[in-house]
Amino acid sequence: MRKTVLVPVLKTLCDAHIARDGSEQDATATLTLGKRTWDLCGEHRSTFDRYLTDALGAGVDDDDTATAGPEPAIETVTETDTAVCEAGPDDSRAQPVRSVMIAGEVPGYGWDTAREAVRNLGYEVVGRADDSTVLLILGEGGERNGVKLRDASERGIPCMDVRTPGRFRDAVRAGQFTGTDPLPRPAKADRSGPSERERNRLIRSWAREQGYNVPSQGRIPMNVRHAYETAHRDATEGKAAAA
Repeated sequence: MRKTVLVPVLKTLCDAHIARDGSEQDATATLTLGKRTWDLCGEHRSTFDRYLTDALGAGVDDDDTATAGPEPAIETVTETDTAVCEAGPDDSRAQPVRSVMIAGEVPGYGWDTAREAVRNLGYEVVGRADDSTVLLILGEGGERNGVKLRDASERGIPCMDVRTPGRFRDAVRAGQFTGTDPLPRPAKADRSGPSERERNRLIRSWAREQGYNVPSQGRIPMNVRHAYETAHRDATEGKAAAA
């Protein structure tokens, strides 16, 4: 007795034909780009070969383009390859900007002009040392800034002592800061004066009288502190000279 058995045949159809008009055409190649995969017939394989050849500027042999085979003629492009092309190993964005700390006042320079001179040489000016800090510039009264001195000591940051008039100016003209001077010990705080809270209250009161706009709470801007210290130091020196 002859028996007929129907065996289902799995067919792979061309995705491009289905998307275009819903027709069914056997697929003979597979196109893979990243996580996406398309099954293509010989006609559409050749079409996509030409599209990508024009877009990427890569040559494809005429025989490969005209003949539809079971293997795809296009290699997979991964996101990693694109990232390598956009940012190479010499990417300058990965290089941090060097920074310096300035403790005290630079003779012959104002608060802003000293920092502007440093920035013009390509450095950033920071209040606390970090991984980019390469130098401590020590000015007049800098030994009283125990925080910056301790940062420099703990991190091994070299010191450039500019308390001698002209030292900072010569370094700016030469276009280079060199730290070869010994790091002083932090000066002991004078506990006989007002407390930090009382001192801040005095600075805020003085600043408002001088026309500065200072917040009633929070951090007092450094330029206001500098102006207060300069004004009171000049007044103290004037009284000493008169005596």
